[in-house]
Amino acid sequence: MASANDTAGMPAAGPGLGGLASVRGHAVAKAQLARALERGQLHHALLLVGPRGVGKATTARAIAAALHCSVARGRGCGRCSACQRIAANLHAGVEWVAPEAPGGKIKVELARELAARLQLAPFEGDAHVVVFDPAEALTEQATNALLKTLEEPRPGVHFLLIAQALDGILPTILSRCAIVRFGRLDDDEVAATLGDALVATPPPEPVPPSRQALAVRMADGSAGVAITLALDASLDAIHDLVRAAAAAASAGEAEIFGGDATPLGQAWSAATAGPTTGKPARERAAAQRLAELWLLDLRERIRGRAGLPELPAAAEDRAGLLRVTESLFAMQQRLDRNANAKLSLEQALLEIGATQRRSRADARA
Repeated sequence: MASANDTAGMPAAGPGLGGLASVRGHAVAKAQLARALERGQLHHALLLVGPRGVGKATTARAIAAALHCSVARGRGCGRCSACQRIAANLHAGVEWVAPEAPGGKIKVELARELAARLQLAPFEGDAHVVVFDPAEALTEQATNALLKTLEEPRPGVHFLLIAQALDGILPTILSRCAIVRFGRLDDDEVAATLGDALVATPPPEPVPPSRQALAVRMADGSAGVAITLALDASLDAIHDLVRAAAAAASAGEAEIFGGDATPLGQAWSAATAGPTTGKPARERAAAQRLAELWLLDLRERIRGRAGLPELPAAAEDRAGLLRVTESLFAMQQRLDRNANAKLSLEQALLEIGATQRRSRADARA
């Protein structure tokens, strides 16, 4: 089955697009793997390590295609039966080992069954690829049951372990693996991967360009995160709420406390719409998401990058941006203590408005 933790870098297979060519970014890692595949010297146990959603699972699938493809051996063509079945998770020579439920563990019983079965592999073609995703889910007992198999597999058996960090992997596994490191993608690569994913699997409702742009900016180099965010229609209402909150903070008390008829009031109502039951929880969730989104904008601006689409800068200098950040952190802390969400937001907007006036005064001085 496809990885639930690392869904990035996944354009649909097409003419001339297969194997490592289907993975965006990661030039160093791809070159390292391509050389090993071309020379027939691929290590039998690879640990693919890097942030969530940057293409590690796609790379694992690409390696499997390169090993099984009869048209472009060592590369993968993306068109033959083997490549197509690997992409669809239907190839007998590739299996994904994952916990039964998200956040669960890969247990010793499964590891023992796998170790015994691999004594007969490969089952189709000359290779058999086993992907552990995430490798952090392997228990110590499961690891011990696999050690001999990991160290001395049958010819043609390859292990690909997917992890977000090395400190989550047991030393007994690390010592048996070659490490391939992955970094974050740049925004253009994330945007291209997101576009490919939406074409390959069209959602029930089209994703507006504004939400796609916001998802890319929020993803922090993770195409998998961008895909998840782009498919979340509720993100539009939160984006509108952040814009309305920023405008209200700049305008002052009349807009902050103006009631339901103001742009802020209307945006708040849209972001928290639903039945009376559970309304306080929805309001806290909306306020938390507003803070997270606005903090993302501030983080990008402090780094010297563009902020969120259609959102003016909250302050004109770095010191002002940091003060606005502190106000939003304080709001989050109040929400964590179950404070009233609307009152917490209003207090934060008053503080942000005061910061903006101070920032403008400092700029004129």
